[in-house]
Amino acid sequence: MEKIKVKYILYLGAFILLLIIGNFFNKKDEVIIISNNEITSNSGDKNIDYIYVHIVGEINEPGIKSIPKGSRLFELINMAGGSTENADLSKVNLASVLKDEQKVYIPAIVLQSEHNGSSIDNINYSSNFESLINLNSCSKEELKKLDGIGDSMAQRILDYREKNGYFSSIEEIKKISGIGDAKFDKIRENITV
Repeated sequence: MEKIKVKYILYLGAFILLLIIGNFFNKKDEVIIISNNEITSNSGDKNIDYIYVHIVGEINEPGIKSIPKGSRLFELINMAGGSTENADLSKVNLASVLKDEQKVYIPAIVLQSEHNGSSIDNINYSSNFESLINLNSCSKEELKKLDGIGDSMAQRILDYREKNGYFSSIEEIKKISGIGDAKFDKIRENITV
């Protein structure tokens, strides 16, 4: 009698294992297509996790967009009607993964012009900067070139990057203690991610 119970338990276990294996191999890959502000899925699954991201700057359709969790910046730009002809996409990381409640700024191309022998530009970049400082790859010394960023603040930025990974937007720097709206406004035109 005890042998029969063990035999049935083994059969039941094998049956459950086969069901699990069969279900694993039977799953279809889900494809999510983003086009013209519409998101569709081939699986019919209504449980796709969405995030909300605010995109501004040199973009054809700026505003708050709903996009599947795990989407990348280039997908958001496409969803927002693409970038304008003045957009400088070399200043942003198109492959960065987006986060909920994130604000993304697409900068304009900086045009240098000669005026009375001095170099000026179209969006008031500081004349001390030959190029933008990338928060994801800069050194402590580069950070200290920014207005109001000293040795300890530069170290806090590097520590934040080490602990949390790459910055996904320049606005994320405001999560660092000591960098509020006023300080951010002073450096925003000189930083990128």
